[in-house]
Amino acid sequence: MILAIHFHMCRLLAGLFGLVAIMASLGNSALAAQSPWQGDPAIGEARLVSAVTATGDLDVLPLGVEFVLAPGWKIYWRTPGEAGLAPVVDLSQSPTPGLEGRFAWPMPKRFDAFGFDNFGYENAVILPFDVRGHVTGTPVQVTAELEALACADICVPLTATLDLRLPEGEALPSSHAQPMAQYAAMVPRRSNENGYSASGPSIRIDQLTAVEGGLLVRLANDGPPVADLFVEGVDGVAFKAPQARGEGLFLAAVPSDKVDLAGRQVLLTVSAPPEMAEIPAQARTTGTAGTAVSALSLRIMAIAFLGGLILNLMPCVLPVLALKLSAVLVAAGAPRNVLRLRFLAGAAGIVTSFLLLAAGLAALRLAGGTVGWGIQFQNPVFLGVMIAMLGVFALSLTDRVIIPVPRFVQALAGTTAGTDAASGGQSYRGDFLAGMLATILATPCSAPFVGTAVAAALSGGMVDLFGIFLAMGAGLAAPWILVAANPSLVAMLPRPGPWMAWMKRGLALLLVGTMVWLGSVLATVIGGEGTRTASDELWQPWSMQAMQDSLAGGTPVLVDVTADWCVTCKANKALVLERDPVAGALATAVTEGSLVLLRADWTRPDADIAAFLTSHGRYGIPFNMLLTPDGRADTVFAEILTSSAIIEALENAAQTAK
Repeated sequence: MILAIHFHMCRLLAGLFGLVAIMASLGNSALAAQSPWQGDPAIGEARLVSAVTATGDLDVLPLGVEFVLAPGWKIYWRTPGEAGLAPVVDLSQSPTPGLEGRFAWPMPKRFDAFGFDNFGYENAVILPFDVRGHVTGTPVQVTAELEALACADICVPLTATLDLRLPEGEALPSSHAQPMAQYAAMVPRRSNENGYSASGPSIRIDQLTAVEGGLLVRLANDGPPVADLFVEGVDGVAFKAPQARGEGLFLAAVPSDKVDLAGRQVLLTVSAPPEMAEIPAQARTTGTAGTAVSALSLRIMAIAFLGGLILNLMPCVLPVLALKLSAVLVAAGAPRNVLRLRFLAGAAGIVTSFLLLAAGLAALRLAGGTVGWGIQFQNPVFLGVMIAMLGVFALSLTDRVIIPVPRFVQALAGTTAGTDAASGGQSYRGDFLAGMLATILATPCSAPFVGTAVAAALSGGMVDLFGIFLAMGAGLAAPWILVAANPSLVAMLPRPGPWMAWMKRGLALLLVGTMVWLGSVLATVIGGEGTRTASDELWQPWSMQAMQDSLAGGTPVLVDVTADWCVTCKANKALVLERDPVAGALATAVTEGSLVLLRADWTRPDADIAAFLTSHGRYGIPFNMLLTPDGRADTVFAEILTSSAIIEALENAAQTAK
């Protein structure tokens, strides 16, 4: 009996020791993701936290410095304001050599202390702190020497030595991952060269002017209301809260005397909930501000013209080329003045089409509808009319085909057999219509610079919209204008002969092929399904919820916004996304669970997809973007994809993959 009791006691003690060992193991795991709190609870405490439990194969370790402050106390932003000191961390004493760290700064608040404007944080905050320089896949011991300044009625130093060890092993999300991601989402994203920020797509600086006593900032009217604005980049000068002045916001400089802000490069951090953005800008003087705006407008116009010119070389070129060559063939042998007028009529048709597109988009925007480049191809009535018009042009190129075409259609086409080129009347109308049709057939394509120009047009005022579309029309019409300026170019063709009839039939076949393609798009728009390939199995249907769920789970997301009518999208898919090395890299990443592929089909109207595009400053497709859980490696790709750009973005995003 005694032996039995002794045996059971031993088993109980063994179980208790095992439970203690498990709890100790769990405790060590929890401590691995954080350092102990240090500081004075009556003022403020700090600790080092990690979004992952181990180093895994991460090149950059997602750490953060977490502050908890007593009521009334605050710490400072990277630019403190008129007084204060930003937190700094020194990693040079870390047992793991070569470590380097960099803060990311969530949007601060403005505080008034003794009449001074200061910027910082109160209550609690996690400052994201990326650490790199370690050997990938090995344990890392971080010793962070923290120096900060905590202020209330008085200011006291907050210093601490924060020690954190991350073991080797799989980099699983820690208990701090979610709150750290929330603060990382509060970090404003830097705008690109065109002034668009991923975290503030509606925020645009129209004009920054150096005026007496400070700066005058004018933002785009269609952006959200500005809650605050912070200026950095002028040593020894701080700026007060923005005040409305005329059509802009005035920020008083401190000190205001003997400060020359003209020509100074500054960084504007704009808080306009729910949006925020960091926008570099150069201050102009009052006398040169108008010149700066004109220079910006001229730059956008030049980009729009270049985009329209490049449209002549995009994948949509075949049907457009057929219309151009048919105009040349029909005009061959006509007098110089007739040649000039016919090509000018074609150019006028192109420009008129762009102005009509601008007018239609303006009407849609005023009515609150979705606006975008090429959205007319989502309309089945439009597609049906386009197929019919292409049929008329194709038949007009086959001189031996006679069909019972109504007189009003013949008058519109103007290029049917028997039209006297020298007479000009109906031919000019046909050339004008051919130019209009060439424009419509070019809109399913997006070229380099076209996306930038369309975004500037649709996010600006009405003058911007019509001016930019006019410049794009001039770019697309440039070949017509060139021939109109020098009609002798037509004389470079071989002498008229049987080859012209065969050429016309070949061009007619190109137009018939375009009709077949438009017919397939029409079938999809009215309820059918587009063609699928084997690689499509890797892609999931896009939705905002699916995208957010993947990012919340720590997995990067590659989004492909496409449509059956988008020829450039099809080219990107065939030449890049479905071809190695990109196809293999995507398949491997999906299999390993380190990447989610989401495809948004915009063949039919979809308000969610349109809103997603608009939130990133885009109004047309193709649109491809790689989103990462913390937002620091987000990548928006150019309209024309390249394998190197995709592979490089995937490598940069690997640091945030699970």
